Parts: sequence; structure tokens; C-alpha cells
Amino acid sequence: MNILITVVVFLIIFSVLILIHECGHFFAAKRAGVKVEEFGFGLPPRLFGIKRGETLYSINWIPFGGFVRMLGEDSTTKESKGSKRSFENQSLRAQAFIVCAGVLMNLLLAFVLLTIGFTVGIEPLISTEEDFLNEIRNGTVNVEPAPTGNAEAFYLPRLVYHEDASSVFSGLLLDGDALIQVGDQEVLSEEDLAPVFKGQDAVQLTVYRETMGEFVLSFDLPDSHPLITYIEEDSPAALAGFRLGDQILAINGSDVRLAEQVTIMSQESEGVLLYSILRGEEELSFSVEPRAEDRRVGIAIADLLPYYGNLSLYTNYVPHMLVNIETVSYGLSAPLVALEEMGRLGKTTAVMFVSVLKEFLTGGEVPDGVSGPVGIAQMTFVTVQAGFAATLRFVALLSLSLGVINILPIPALDGGKFFFIAVQAITGRKLNAKYERLIHAGGFLFLILFILYVTFNDVIGLF
Repeated sequence: MNILITVVVFLIIFSVLILIHECGHFFAAKRAGVKVEEFGFGLPPRLFGIKRGETLYSINWIPFGGFVRMLGEDSTTKESKGSKRSFENQSLRAQAFIVCAGVLMNLLLAFVLLTIGFTVGIEPLISTEEDFLNEIRNGTVNVEPAPTGNAEAFYLPRLVYHEDASSVFSGLLLDGDALIQVGDQEVLSEEDLAPVFKGQDAVQLTVYRETMGEFVLSFDLPDSHPLITYIEEDSPAALAGFRLGDQILAINGSDVRLAEQVTIMSQESEGVLLYSILRGEEELSFSVEPRAEDRRVGIAIADLLPYYGNLSLYTNYVPHMLVNIETVSYGLSAPLVALEEMGRLGKTTAVMFVSVLKEFLTGGEVPDGVSGPVGIAQMTFVTVQAGFAATLRFVALLSLSLGVINILPIPALDGGKFFFIAVQAITGRKLNAKYERLIHAGGFLFLILFILYVTFNDVIGLF
């Protein structure tokens, strides 16, 4: 029964997406005055049809998708050549509009569904490993370390402690301990570590040790102050006697912990600035008058993080288990977020699909994780079981993918047809219709072989 439900739901979802796509072509053709000979639900052979006006509305035996057949789109009959209502006799702008209208409908559907989803709350859109890691950093995806050997575990990069007798952590951390959080911030790389240590007097580490699980360490940090890394020649700082490697302790008596504080204090103060400087173990004072035009003293500074000198860390992959994924919602900003996510995922989809086709062409294989109809049907069943929000998100992503892939300049796809229209517009010459049909036929054959190959892999994966 589950298999039957999966097949039915999959056919309904995919057919709706393709029908919406074809509706785009249909309405665009009608608007341009092109004669639509047939609008078909499903694929031939035809089961039955009803003619309304000049268009035959048909129900076909293969319950998968649909199609629009326009006068003069794929044939060069006498009727199509001589008719003003033939697709081939329309302006290039009208042809481009008709060809791209299906893609626009899919993108519009994806936008509407994602806007609804980001209003009521859906899981974040994750398409790459970096997306997954970023959602862990954001706290949307919650994970926890798992014992080595757990069959369901997946591996994430973590900063792992290497024992050093000179470290302030010696005796607190053991070789191989994995750093999980600093405060409330997930740590997956050194880039995550620096911001949460900057300017802090104390810090709380969440550490994972396989023999005892997670535990928390709290300790004070040594003082850190901005370091002078460059001094402009003949600048106020150079004339005052600053040296490379000096640390800035205070300005006008106010303690300085971060590099940005130096810039702010210099810009907001008036007159001469009194710098307290640490040089080696000696504290010095310098009076510096910034340049009048920009209130700068001519130095470059960087945040000094002294704990790096005695905290030996390296990146290793640690087994984890997924705890849960939080939903995200954006209220009135939902439409804008939907557009941003569509742009990001659209680019990712295009790059990944082209990469997969290239690998299939050159090596006769497709990467693991690429799914065809059977794989998508499996995902459909899991998604529908998860509820309305998950299904909404899934359909939106399918519609977005369908639109993006269709607009790629691949023969037989809408993007391939648009490419030939664009070439004609640029060169002023139309490719011989016979050759264009052969190119599209070759593209169609290639795509069918690709889909069959991926589907075969999906079926093998079931056993």
C-alpha cells in the first residue's frame, strides 16, 4: 500500500509541476496569437480528447506531465509556413517569450510556495555540505557527537586538541578532545574560533571526550590588546616613536581590547591622543596628534589572540548524530528571503547539473546521490509523511529545479530552444530547420539515456 501511495503522490506532484510549466507555454502562445493545436494531460498515446475552439484538450495514457503542441513549432508544413499564427512566423521576441514562459511559471510557483513556507515556518534549504555546516553554526541544525563505530553516524570537521605541556589547557584537556562550542557558538573551524574569543575576559568551552561524553570548562583568558602590524613612513605614529609589534593598551585612559576600538576612539576624539603602549614587558606612553583631514595616525593594527600560542589544535572528522532541525520563519521578510534563496539554490542547481552531465559524458557515470524518478519518488513518500510544511518545501524545490534545469542551453530543453533564438537575434541568420530538429532530437535522446541510467541506479539501490 505504501508503494502505491508513493507512486500516486509522486505522479500527482510531478504532473502538476509539468502541467504548470506547460500552462506557461499555453497562455504565452495564446497571448502572442499562436495557434495551439493540442494541450495534453499526460503523454501519448491519446486516450481521448475534447476540442474546444481550435485546441484539442487531450487525456493521454501515460499519466506523467503534459505537453503543448503549437502550429509551426516542430514542423514545416505548408500550413505553418503560410500562417501568421504559426510559431515560426512570430517575432523573435514573441518566440523567446513563449519558450521561456514555462520556466517562468515554475519559478513563480517556487517563489509563492517558498514565501508561504518562510512565513509559516519550514526547515532551512540545505543543498551543500557548506550549507549544512552553516546551519549548525546558526543553531538551526542541532547535532551531537556519537561514539566511534555508530552505523548511523556522519562525520563533521571539529577542532581537536593536541596536548602541549606549555599550554594553559594542560591537565584540563587531553590529546584528542574535540572542541564543540565556545559559549553558545558552534565551532567547526578556526574561522569560527577567533570571533568568539576576541575581547573576552573569560570563556566557556564545551568539549567532547569519547570516554566521558560532553563536558564544560570555564576559565579566564589572558589579556589581549591590538597589535601594531604596520607604520606609515613619516606618519604621526612614526614621528611619535611607535614600533612594529607594540600593543595598544589604552587611548586617553580608556582600555582597548579590539582593533576596531582604536579606529573609533581616534575618529571620535578631538585633539592630541594619549596612547598607552606595551613594548615587551615595558609600558610606555605616547602623545600623538592625528592628521587633521582624516583623524588617522598612520598605523595598521590587528587583534592579538595570545591563546593561539598555547592552544594546539588541528582539524579532524568526528562522528555525529542529528538531533533535530529547527524551522525558520521570516514574517514580512519572507518574499525577499524566498528570492534570495531561489537565487542561491538556482545557481547551485545549475552548476551541479552541468557537472553531473559532464561526468556522465566523459566517464559514463554519475556521482552518488544523484536521483532520477525512482529516487525522487522515494523522497516524495518520506516528505509527505513529514507533513504539510515539508511537502510544501519539497514541491517548491522541485519546481525551482525544474525551472532552472529547463532554461539551461541544452538541446531539447527550453533553454536550448532559447539559445537558437538568441543566436538568430545576434547573427540575423536562422539555422536550417532540419539541422535544428536533428540537434534537438540528439539532445532529447541523450537526456533519455541519462534519465534511464540514473533510474537504473535508483532501482539497483532499492535492493
